[in-house]
Amino acid sequence: MKIVIIGSSTGGPYILEKILAGFPLLKVAIIIVQHLPPTFTRTFRNHIAALTQMEVIIINENLPLTEGKIFIAPAGSHLLLEKNRIFKLDNNEKIHGVRPAVDMTLLSIQKRTEDKIMGIILTGMGRDGANGLYHLHKIGGITIAQDPLTSPIKSMPQAAIETGEIDHILNPEQIREKIISFS
Repeated sequence: MKIVIIGSSTGGPYILEKILAGFPLLKVAIIIVQHLPPTFTRTFRNHIAALTQMEVIIINENLPLTEGKIFIAPAGSHLLLEKNRIFKLDNNEKIHGVRPAVDMTLLSIQKRTEDKIMGIILTGMGRDGANGLYHLHKIGGITIAQDPLTSPIKSMPQAAIETGEIDHILNPEQIREKIISFS
């Protein structure tokens, strides 16, 4: 299965709009872990759904991962993947001051020969995603950080770049093309 995991925080909805606007139906599962207050999850999901031909779903416990869909992490819970196929929600302590933390999602990914994984860190404050992308790269995944020069808030992509385990540093339009060619 082809899986894309995108983590973003402050400025993320605007950058995601640039990436996903007019997005075609792709044979890939896209997981978005956006730092949001719980009251905005449904609004965020509806906004993403209006941009793309792909079905957009807010994740719940034990939901199976399938290609051709965009999955939104629910605010207030860390998102894990069991055997890269089943979503699990975790309400333990915040990581990097946030829940969901994309690091938790990325660190739950296992190396499986039948999977191709891409991890992307977009704009945001702090360092959420850096440890997860480091892990993903070490198990053979493709790692992308948004070019900090195109990020409203630079620290999340910059922290990822500083791990030395980033394959590509791209602007939002290049990220869009990379996801489409990956699928």
